[in-house]
Amino acid sequence: MKVTYTLRGSQQEVLGTAILYVSSSATLNPRSGTWDDDLVVEAVDLTGQVTSMSVAIEASCTSQCTATSKNPWAGNKVLTELGVATGRVSYSNVPAVGVADAATVNYRLTMFRTGTAPTPLPAVNWDNPRPIRCDSALTASGNTSTGCALPSVTPQLDLPIATYGAAAATYDWAQYNLPGKWGRYSGQPMTRALDGEARRMKTCGTQSSLPFVRKPDDIVPDDSCDEFPFASTEQGGNDGGLCAEIVPLLENGVWNIYEADPARPVTYTEPCVRGHVPREVNQLAGTAYSNLIQNQRIIEKDPFYLVVEL
Repeated sequence: MKVTYTLRGSQQEVLGTAILYVSSSATLNPRSGTWDDDLVVEAVDLTGQVTSMSVAIEASCTSQCTATSKNPWAGNKVLTELGVATGRVSYSNVPAVGVADAATVNYRLTMFRTGTAPTPLPAVNWDNPRPIRCDSALTASGNTSTGCALPSVTPQLDLPIATYGAAAATYDWAQYNLPGKWGRYSGQPMTRALDGEARRMKTCGTQSSLPFVRKPDDIVPDDSCDEFPFASTEQGGNDGGLCAEIVPLLENGVWNIYEADPARPVTYTEPCVRGHVPREVNQLAGTAYSNLIQNQRIIEKDPFYLVVEL
């Protein structure tokens, strides 16, 4: 942010000016309700009677959030031309279990020409344009997990096909051949669901109207059912009997997609896909999604995109 300070005389004539550049930088913690915010103020282009500036900053935040350390430095910092003031403020937001709290961080910069402190002090107030969401949830072990994220930023799951093989090939085929375009930027993001296991049973398990029949190991080693959209998304959990069913095979360095059952040809209108995928890469892709959920603090109904890197 650029702030211009103007010193005026009794007749409102300009006696001098100063330009201040203000920036802040914070890294949220997906596993903690506390975070720090680093602030920088630089004084540039001082003119006339303004030969130095005294500056101070006070931070605060709304809702259940608290600024536990609200001043980046004690009192007023004196800056001459090209002088820089740096410091850190800290926040805490630990909602009750099951609560997601959105807070806005506020700043107040007070400034005056050194040696003359008018009352009230000239000040600039502004808010961080991105609300910060913190939530607390119970883990499977019975502990409480608290973390914070920026819900205005949609995370992206990157799955290189060189690493995730047939699993990534299945997702890529579905994104470009089925109407849902799940997770594509030209389509719609997927959104997290918490009942993934129940949804998976509908697509790949006993609640599917059409059982998943594994291929022999000489076709797909240790074959497993890999569903897309993911079962633990609101777009997943479709009846497996309604899904396109494919076998992605790497042949001469190229991934080719085959119909799993010629008696049930792909119509390219299906609401989901079941891929015949080696269990190892199926689980590897599931772990990547689980890590994204944890590292980006994706909670129920939060969106995310998926990019298969070919």
